[in-house]
Amino acid sequence: MYGKTMATWRKTLNMFGLGFLSIILIGSSGGVVSAAEPHYGGTLTVGMEMEPRGFDTIKTGFLSSRARSHIMAIEERLFDADAEGNLIPELALSATPSDDGKTWTIKLRQGVIFHDGTPFNADAVAVHWQRMLDPANKFRGGSVIRPVKAVNKVDNFTVRFELKHAWAEFLPILTSQSAISSFIPSPKAVAEDTQNRAPVGTGPFMFKEWMSGDRLVVVKNPNYWRKGKPYLDQVVYRTMPDMQTRFDSLRSGEVDIIYTDMGKDILEAQSDSSLQVWASDEPGAGIFYFNTSKPPMDDVRVRRALAHAWNQDQYIQTIHKGVHPVAHDPFGSTSSCGDVGYREPDLAVARELIKEYGQPVEFEYLHSSTPRGREAGAIIPQMFKEIGATAKPVPVTLGQMVRRVFKNEYQMSAWSLVDSPAMGVVLATNLHSKSRGNHSHYKNDKLDKLIETQLMSTDPEIRNEAFCGIAKIINEDVPLVYRLGWRHHLIGKKKVQGIPGARHAVVQVGGAWLEPDANLQAKK
Repeated sequence: MYGKTMATWRKTLNMFGLGFLSIILIGSSGGVVSAAEPHYGGTLTVGMEMEPRGFDTIKTGFLSSRARSHIMAIEERLFDADAEGNLIPELALSATPSDDGKTWTIKLRQGVIFHDGTPFNADAVAVHWQRMLDPANKFRGGSVIRPVKAVNKVDNFTVRFELKHAWAEFLPILTSQSAISSFIPSPKAVAEDTQNRAPVGTGPFMFKEWMSGDRLVVVKNPNYWRKGKPYLDQVVYRTMPDMQTRFDSLRSGEVDIIYTDMGKDILEAQSDSSLQVWASDEPGAGIFYFNTSKPPMDDVRVRRALAHAWNQDQYIQTIHKGVHPVAHDPFGSTSSCGDVGYREPDLAVARELIKEYGQPVEFEYLHSSTPRGREAGAIIPQMFKEIGATAKPVPVTLGQMVRRVFKNEYQMSAWSLVDSPAMGVVLATNLHSKSRGNHSHYKNDKLDKLIETQLMSTDPEIRNEAFCGIAKIINEDVPLVYRLGWRHHLIGKKKVQGIPGARHAVVQVGGAWLEPDANLQAKK
């Protein structure tokens, strides 16, 4: 398997063979408790790489990895999970499986209301899931929840999930910060078709305004079910696509905390006494997609040649100043698969494969139009030029990149395997031949079978073998290559307290507070 989190899930999910009747939950979440007494009031300004595509589950379809922070402030999941994989109750209190693992009964928290006054209950959960499961709605994230057959209300505060088969990643999906299906919206806002641009949830903050391309503002929920929280009056999410601009804005005081993967800024912040850095290694990886349905990427010899010409270590050192780990498989630095046939840099092998191909290798490469993206776009063609391949960098906005990849209008593109507690679902979405999310258009019957095996099985050894088998096939046929493993970083002013870490690149503000300036002065 991959890392400590999934190892914990494996132990939890052994219940199917041992007959456990319920999941034991640890105490209520709310972030790391600061040594100082939390201070009420103030506005936290967060510098974000991008704004959300929207908040309506069907219209949006998925959460981009850099836009999860917004929804986490407004909407909530049934469960959270800590870094060890332990379930933490949020809108649900317990989850009890049937003996065969195909039915889960979930008890819900009582006394919770949505921001619009609608009561949170079993109807809200059932309607949300039934909407996603309805084929007529063509939910883009349908591959993520494919094993779910039905969700029905049992009583006002109990729902029952019926699965097509026992599913080891059912609970991880309910906790996922990357799956929009995990977040429960107000059924009233959904019915009135306002959820996408004016989201309503049960979270610590309520939507106030959204100025596209500039900011999204949320304000304190006075009726929040976690008594005493939130501490902040307001959170302003500033949209700042350029990482250098975000860091400069942090240094100037325009924003209080940012997400970044800019290596030089992270290293500078680590030596700056006025700043603090949070870091978290996660499964998943930054990748380059090869479009195997279009030449020259439809020939495995070309893909293998490019993999051997690609120098991941050099890329990480040059572009990210070494702050990210390398990835040899989809699980990044959290992997425990061992040798999975990763194609190390070998120009001689790469040149021989290009010679065997016998045709000019020319293609376009989509990359971010940010300064960092342009820097990466410049060194990648240099690597491929060493073996006689010509890569033309094409700078695009994130929206343009997504549209072109979704429409199959590309040859090679920067992309990512998102970090998730349910990496089996991530792999199924990105690589199964029948998945709408398989944008490399790679088809391999053996790979499909391994993906289905890890989805269907609850046996940890069988799933582990399938995961590592998937990794080997990826390295053998190269529908993608790895840019880096995920190590997420947040940088904030020292006055920012109560941030529980950088997991999943999310700025969690539910327990955040600002240290008064007087206290800061006293510490100097």
